[in-house]
Amino acid sequence: MIKTNKIFIPIPRKRNTQAKIEIDGVDRANKVIESVWNYPVTSGIGTFIIILSNAAGQLNGLYSDGDEVKFYADNSDGTRLQFFGIIDSVKDNIGSGGQTLEIEGRHRSYLLTEFLISYSSIGKTTSNILKDIIDLLPSSYGFTKSNIEESSVTMDVEWNYKPFWDCVVELCDKGIFDCYVDNDLDFHYFAKNSKINKREYVVEGNNFLKSKGFGKDAYYEKTRVIASGNSSGGLPIIYTAISDQEGDNIKEILINDTSSNTVEKVKDLAEAKLAVVVNREVQATVESFGLETLVPGENIWILIPRQEIYGQYKVVQITHRYGAKSGGWRTECQLEEEERGMAQTTQTMNQTSERLKDVSNIHKLNFSWNFDFAEDSGVHSNTEIVDGFLKTISGSSGVWTSEVLELEEDTSFVEAKIVGTSLAGTQVWLSVNGGVTFQRLLVSGLASEDKKAIAGRRLKLQVRLVSESTQVDDLALLYS
Repeated sequence: MIKTNKIFIPIPRKRNTQAKIEIDGVDRANKVIESVWNYPVTSGIGTFIIILSNAAGQLNGLYSDGDEVKFYADNSDGTRLQFFGIIDSVKDNIGSGGQTLEIEGRHRSYLLTEFLISYSSIGKTTSNILKDIIDLLPSSYGFTKSNIEESSVTMDVEWNYKPFWDCVVELCDKGIFDCYVDNDLDFHYFAKNSKINKREYVVEGNNFLKSKGFGKDAYYEKTRVIASGNSSGGLPIIYTAISDQEGDNIKEILINDTSSNTVEKVKDLAEAKLAVVVNREVQATVESFGLETLVPGENIWILIPRQEIYGQYKVVQITHRYGAKSGGWRTECQLEEEERGMAQTTQTMNQTSERLKDVSNIHKLNFSWNFDFAEDSGVHSNTEIVDGFLKTISGSSGVWTSEVLELEEDTSFVEAKIVGTSLAGTQVWLSVNGGVTFQRLLVSGLASEDKKAIAGRRLKLQVRLVSESTQVDDLALLYS
């Protein structure tokens, strides 16, 4: 919502709905019993459903998956394209209301939920990253990027076979931006709450029909976000972003993204998500007569005096309804936040996201301190780091000691994890007082035997090698 002290006086406009629903190039608006066109910003790419009168099966066999569908609606000549979709399924139904044909599909940008991205960058702005991954799409898809606004927010990413629209959502969360693809397949990327539609409004006594659910829904409100990634050696990287407003009631959410393979990337992921799930705005759905120029992500004036509603609210999803059952053309605006229980529109049912993999953090610790030995670090005693491995220089024994990690508060529990070859006998020790004293942590392969209660804030790790064939690939200390 845009905070404003401006006074808004709506100018009434004539309503003269003109609409067309072209299916495979033929206008079938006169046969539409009901149609629903969902067009969101950021959360997905949009879906539609059309129910046609199909008496005696006269439409059977005319349509199939891949056919184009266009919904036009305005108050002048019916030439404004509101939604351009592609059919996914066609079903013939018979019920008490007679024989009908049910057509379902997605926005023509549906390939963005099917295409997987492999891409990495360091220190690029979110807008430039978006441009880069659009360039990875086959030119035959026809996507363009003329409406991508510049962001000053930078981030590091490394995506391995990640669904394209999942990448878009991550960029939006980090940059506090919104994104949608228009009916001409052009990307729009812009700061949240930066677009105001000066033509459209929903005003009681004018075009307003009804509202539901005005208020804040605490269901989505969280106080902390636990983000988990994977190091190159497969060890967990953990970072927990905690709201300053968190009290005794902890409400947390987990994000597991194995493409986030550094501490900085995992931290960015957690903090970006935390910004989204705290201080939620009002959620609501308002229905009005058709709004012809509105696009997803724009803010419009909502004036409903009986509910003491007055302001410029962001429309996160537009739902156009047209047909005999709807009484003509109606527009539902989902305001500020996606409604709980609303069907997701990203249409990724054919993809298995990397984010669904198990998190190797069974003791639910909040942070991790990771060493991938890609560069030389720490203090060596007959040890060296070569080609990404920690090993002895000569003979069977050696000790490597890390630098000190200073924490803002004491640890309560710790757990060590290590990956490598010939690890039998290798010991991991931890100091919580900057190296004055050390205590041994029991580890076994990838996982420690258990977390250990240790309090301190000046952490230093030590690896003691006992075999010349030992090579340590990865080391992680998980802690809370």
